[in-house]
Amino acid sequence: MRSTMRKDAVVPPKKFKGTILVFFLWSLFSALLHAEEHNTDVAVIVSSQIRPYVMALEGLRSSLQQPLKIYYLNLNPELIRHNLSQEHHDLLIAIGPEASVLAWSNLNPGDKKIALMVLDQQKLLEDPEPCGVDLRIPIKEQIKLIKERLGGRRKIGILYNPMENRGWVEQARRHGSDLGVSVIPLRVHNRHEITKVLSSAYQDIDTLLFIPDSTVISMALLSHLVKDALLHGIAVVGYNHFFMEIGAVLAFNIDYERVGILGAELARDVLSGSKCRLTPPPFHIEWSEKVWKTINDYSGSLKSRSSGDVP
Repeated sequence: MRSTMRKDAVVPPKKFKGTILVFFLWSLFSALLHAEEHNTDVAVIVSSQIRPYVMALEGLRSSLQQPLKIYYLNLNPELIRHNLSQEHHDLLIAIGPEASVLAWSNLNPGDKKIALMVLDQQKLLEDPEPCGVDLRIPIKEQIKLIKERLGGRRKIGILYNPMENRGWVEQARRHGSDLGVSVIPLRVHNRHEITKVLSSAYQDIDTLLFIPDSTVISMALLSHLVKDALLHGIAVVGYNHFFMEIGAVLAFNIDYERVGILGAELARDVLSGSKCRLTPPPFHIEWSEKVWKTINDYSGSLKSRSSGDVP
């Protein structure tokens, strides 16, 4: 008896069957990749339990989604050094400068390792091509954003110790020139010079950019410097939320949790055999309209006084 087929029967086309096969193979590949990721031995060394490091660790754990051996360096540094010399890990992730220095000094150059929450990694780790997320926001991007927000041909003063930030400020001058912005270096060698150098510079600058610098950055001193700059109509730009609390008009805030998430992406690249890279930090901008109005009011009063002096 010859078989017949109903006219309304649904017959999957060959293209549809091929799609099912591709989907099945991709699901199998994903499952194998997931299993391989979970079979890797990944250790994390955290310098301490301060909030930025904890946030980066949370971002790393939530995104990497695999068991991690976590060590806190400040709790038992000698034990961690011993473990590093005795154990082998497929990947070591260091969070914070102390943890990163320990990892780079104890592991072989070919060992897989990532550094997070570290400023100027090449210099600190003496490695021209480290793998990780730098905490230094690219200066060209900072100057560009300052110009976009504050407008005009800005005259940006930067307080810094040349022993620590000479190269960085030289870069700032070059990029500023390309963007039509003047960068005025304000060199200091100790904290006793800061107030005098800044007071002398007020007539030459309209913006004061703070950068990470161990000579300049002091919580007790910063509050005074920012308030004094504001009294002279100088727009202050900082690199974290604290500057907004003490009177800055603009701040570049690094997202520490996203640093950890970015670290997880790098970890997957490293474990899959891809070449790692040093990437800039994710950040967002904070802006104070109230402070900006104060600065504009100051500038307006200066112009009024100047025009009033003209006979």
